[in-house]
Amino acid sequence: MKSLWLTVATLLALAAAGCGGDTDSATKTPDRPAPKIEGVTIEGDRLSLADLQGRPVFVNVWSSW
Repeated sequence: MKSLWLTVATLLALAAAGCGGDTDSATKTPDRPAPKIEGVTIEGDRLSLADLQGRPVFVNVWSSW
């Protein structure tokens, strides 16, 4: 039973530690402009990041290793 309470206390402490920190990071704007990124859409059209200026952009990056 003592081990259970120790486990619960440790998990609660880790959860509480993860709740703190910099809460403004999601609303900060970068100090420099985004790099020029160009690519091709699924339809084969060329698309650049400049074409999407002023709109939210989600970049999903995957690794192929």
